[in-house]
Amino acid sequence: MIPFDHSIVETALQMAREAGAAQARIALERSVENSATVLDGRLDKTLSASGSTLFIQLYLDGRYGSFSTNRLEESALREFIRHAAAAVRLITPDPCRRLPDPALCWKGPARDLRQYDPAIETLTPEARRDKALSACREILGSHRRLLSVETEWGDNIDYSYTADSQGFAGETLQSNHTINANVSIRGRGDERPEAWWYESGIRLDEANPKGCGRKALQRALDQLHPRKLRSGRYDIVIDNMVASKVVSPLIRALSGGSLQQRSSFLMDRLGTQVFGENFTLTDDPFVPGLPGSRLFDGDGLATARREIIARGVVNAYFIPHYYALKMGIPATVDAPSVLRFSRIGENSEKVLNLPALLEQTGQGILITDFNGGNCNPSTGDFSYGIRGFRFEKGRIVHPVREMNITGNMLELWNHLTAVGDDPRTSSRWAVPSLAFEGVNFSGI
Repeated sequence: MIPFDHSIVETALQMAREAGAAQARIALERSVENSATVLDGRLDKTLSASGSTLFIQLYLDGRYGSFSTNRLEESALREFIRHAAAAVRLITPDPCRRLPDPALCWKGPARDLRQYDPAIETLTPEARRDKALSACREILGSHRRLLSVETEWGDNIDYSYTADSQGFAGETLQSNHTINANVSIRGRGDERPEAWWYESGIRLDEANPKGCGRKALQRALDQLHPRKLRSGRYDIVIDNMVASKVVSPLIRALSGGSLQQRSSFLMDRLGTQVFGENFTLTDDPFVPGLPGSRLFDGDGLATARREIIARGVVNAYFIPHYYALKMGIPATVDAPSVLRFSRIGENSEKVLNLPALLEQTGQGILITDFNGGNCNPSTGDFSYGIRGFRFEKGRIVHPVREMNITGNMLELWNHLTAVGDDPRTSSRWAVPSLAFEGVNFSGI
């Protein structure tokens, strides 16, 4: 268990005052990380690491500087902060660099977000090895095409305590457990298809090794004998494992840094109808048991449940304190916590997992991986390489490769047709599978 003694934070705040800082924010982060990796049935490597880092933000004479150190002895820390303050005095003043209004910061009461499972403390090196071994052995030698399999068990504990000179104080404690498998198989000629799978979660039982290796192997076998398709427009379903690829540009466009730099395709769109009425996106920071949930952001600002996009209308931005001052608008929070995509259509009783989405969509391309590409943050124009499968009548027909999708993010999200009920709760944003119509593909 990580010790919770955070008196060093209060000591560092006092040292910052003595060094001349008008304001300061100090964050102590402690972590414990363990892993065991198995290659082709044999333990290949183990890792065990722990550490403590102090992050120091100093505000003095209208100037700002950010520093970090793992030297927490009092004499060494005092000298470090003294030199840090001297360095800050060399920086050009910036009147927007100051701590937020305390009235905007989280003050409690504390809420249990259930982000720590004490079962992590029962894990031994032998248990970690055995979990990685079990995921490997369930497929080792099980198929004539199998070339190699690597499995890894990993777990970590992260604790943080943050306080500032205006009275804000908050702490977080989170555990995480992950089992993953990477498989390579013999394909046609020199082809060596590879695939992966992982299970992860805050709770120990959410990272179940059983079936992890088999899923990775099947994903590799499914890539055999791919075909190229003709260029054209296809309906698509994006697997929840990779759907965040098309969500990330949207979040970036809603973020204060992009807006302040005028490099956002959603610039000046607040309060306007940009997307279809079937698109509602909510930032929900208080969902228990999810890694993205939080009570406050990196500035200490209190989080709140908000509709970011409401029936196609851009309802809110993610505006950190600093960019709020730069733009002269109210601060919100620095980034999303847990994203909630509202269901589309009347039939809310039907479970929309991936097979159901394929059946509902009928025919098109299932995207299971992205292979390079980019999105222009100012215009929203994108081009991504993809891997996946052609499906017809809701059933997989064959894998596809060497294809690109191109278009514009505004157009793409205006063609959203379905939202799955299958978010990957191990990911911070918890993005589900998504379906879109009429996406432009470049093939043969």
